[in-house]
Amino acid sequence: MTLTTILIVMLVILTGSCVQSALGFGATMITMGFLPLLMTYSKAMGLSIVMVSISTVYISLKYREAIQWRIMLPVLIPTAVICGIVNLLSASVSSRVMYLLLGCMFVAVSVFFFLFSGKIQIRPTVTSGTVLGILCGIFYGLFASGGPTAALYLLPATKSKKEYLATIQAFFCVNNLVILVISLALSRLDMADLPMVCAGIAAMVAGTLLGLAVHDRIPSEVFGKVIYAFVGIGGLWIIVSHLL
Repeated sequence: MTLTTILIVMLVILTGSCVQSALGFGATMITMGFLPLLMTYSKAMGLSIVMVSISTVYISLKYREAIQWRIMLPVLIPTAVICGIVNLLSASVSSRVMYLLLGCMFVAVSVFFFLFSGKIQIRPTVTSGTVLGILCGIFYGLFASGGPTAALYLLPATKSKKEYLATIQAFFCVNNLVILVISLALSRLDMADLPMVCAGIAAMVAGTLLGLAVHDRIPSEVFGKVIYAFVGIGGLWIIVSHLL
């Protein structure tokens, strides 16, 4: 892998980890939007999960006293189970199909955010947690990106930005470890990728610290609109480029 490619990977990971730390989710939506352009889809997923896992572990430990495990469990358990099953099954699907589906998912998430996210209030019950957990597990298993679905459940259930950030990061931490184990078992990453992984870790640390610094300074709803507009445009570009 060339130096230019490694620098691009670092920039993508830095941006993704910054978004994750500031909004509570979004890292894999950024990384999976660009890394498959530079490597295979499965390798991009493996690298994304390694990077995000480190970030979520750090934030979870930093805010461990604010994690609301009781609130999280109804959505965490079905997500982890479905995520593992779907991720294993997706290994046999072609990278081209997976990346096209990823583009469709990005557009759908972007449209949903702008049209409905402020109008829907989901009560944090076992039933709603199970339903959203199944959906989140499918998205997580296919695209390593279940943040918006998890946020719909956890945001109204937590009492502060700190509780929300801590709880959703712990949620991601568990699910990331599930996919990480599967990725290592399927050899999505190998020793030849070590330079890229090391460079990515440096970028991830910088992005995480930067994101935490701006978390309390920039209104999440403003920052979110910019990110989701970017996600939607990226999704359209993925779809058009593959169809043409």
